Amino acid sequence: MMTTRNRLFLVLQLAVASFISVTASFNRDGVAAFVQTVAGGGEPHEGDESECKDEPRSRDGAGFDARFSYPWGIAYDGDTNSLYVADCGCGDFTPHSNERIRAIRLETKEVTTLAGGKKGYSDGMKNTAMFSNPSGLAVHHKARKIYLTDTGNHCIRSVDIETGGVSTLVGAAREHGFVDGIGPKAQFKTPQGICIDERRNLLYVSDTDNHVIRRIHIDTREVVTISGTFRKHGNEDGTGSEARFYHPTALTYNSEDDILYVSDHYNHLVRKIESPDRLPIVSTLAGSVQGHKDGFGKNAQFDYPEGIAYDSVHQLIYVTEFENDCIRFVTKEGNVGTLAGGGKRGSENGEGKVASFFHPTGMAYDPTRNILFVTDQYNHKVRSISILKVEAQPKTSWSFSNVLVIGFACVTTFSVTCYFVSKKRSMKRGRKWID
Repeated sequence: MMTTRNRLFLVLQLAVASFISVTASFNRDGVAAFVQTVAGGGEPHEGDESECKDEPRSRDGAGFDARFSYPWGIAYDGDTNSLYVADCGCGDFTPHSNERIRAIRLETKEVTTLAGGKKGYSDGMKNTAMFSNPSGLAVHHKARKIYLTDTGNHCIRSVDIETGGVSTLVGAAREHGFVDGIGPKAQFKTPQGICIDERRNLLYVSDTDNHVIRRIHIDTREVVTISGTFRKHGNEDGTGSEARFYHPTALTYNSEDDILYVSDHYNHLVRKIESPDRLPIVSTLAGSVQGHKDGFGKNAQFDYPEGIAYDSVHQLIYVTEFENDCIRFVTKEGNVGTLAGGGKRGSENGEGKVASFFHPTGMAYDPTRNILFVTDQYNHKVRSISILKVEAQPKTSWSFSNVLVIGFACVTTFSVTCYFVSKKRSMKRGRKWID
């Protein structure tokens, strides 16, 4: 026979379960997407994932006839409806390393080479310029330039979109270190991510192996560290140098709220930096331990988040997950869901989890057509993700039934708590439990 205490515990458990269920429904967002291949083809990567397969993979052409070699960063140019891709190639000085910046005209899917073609370091016009593992890209629409992180050369370069001319903005080429300064006096160590605040004419860079975030004033070429501390990695939140990162990769800028979002790669977190041009405040938006789990804030899990892009239309942050082979979305409140992929590794097109990827890396967003673009690195392709539906339910959306359930949970919890407190006090006065 069920005792009074057991009955009360049962009621309490039901109330708490109802509360959790309702709370979960507040944080659920419905986002649907369809994945297609824009350009690239050939065989995917084979063998050990840590080894780069060195073979000819550079060919201009339309759509599937074009070839890429481990493409990394990507940026969207709304003025010409074009994409720019950092076609990285294999590491070290390999014969078939692409080391070039490619352009894709989306109306025709025509792929051309804008600049580069050999591994090394050299400013110059078009194919006379040389790069070493170019990664992050950002388009300055007013200046008609692409700014990029030349990771292997430890510097930030620019490419003139009209002429293909390449020049070095900041950094001591081929010399890694950590120095704030102007132009070539500044030093980086394998910088990867880059994004732009065009209104203030600022660039933000994830200085990956220094575990810090840097700011560059384009006009003065001055480099300043805004968050993190040189060679001190961790996951602490805080202001400026109090914060810690661990191998930050990509970042994206939300100009409406003046917030940077950062893929904190080795911490498996998505971080945000408020007021990056004034008093940078770093906090963790979502993520906890390594894994794959949708959920809210610390209940969510990522596995090496890589690329990141902000959707100003739906106010969502999209993230490429390198190891989970999928694309995630994060609300500004920290709710995480899976947009596409994640079921298995591959190169299938289709809706949502039907689609598959092989180490997706870079990411860019077209707000006019509501399309994400992703470099599917180990498939040597550029993919598109059309956002079909966004049914985000705000955290503050309360229905009458929700209020009733939560009210019931609260009242019951309060009643049970009072009951046991009363009994505990009675026991202190020498009374016994009566069932």
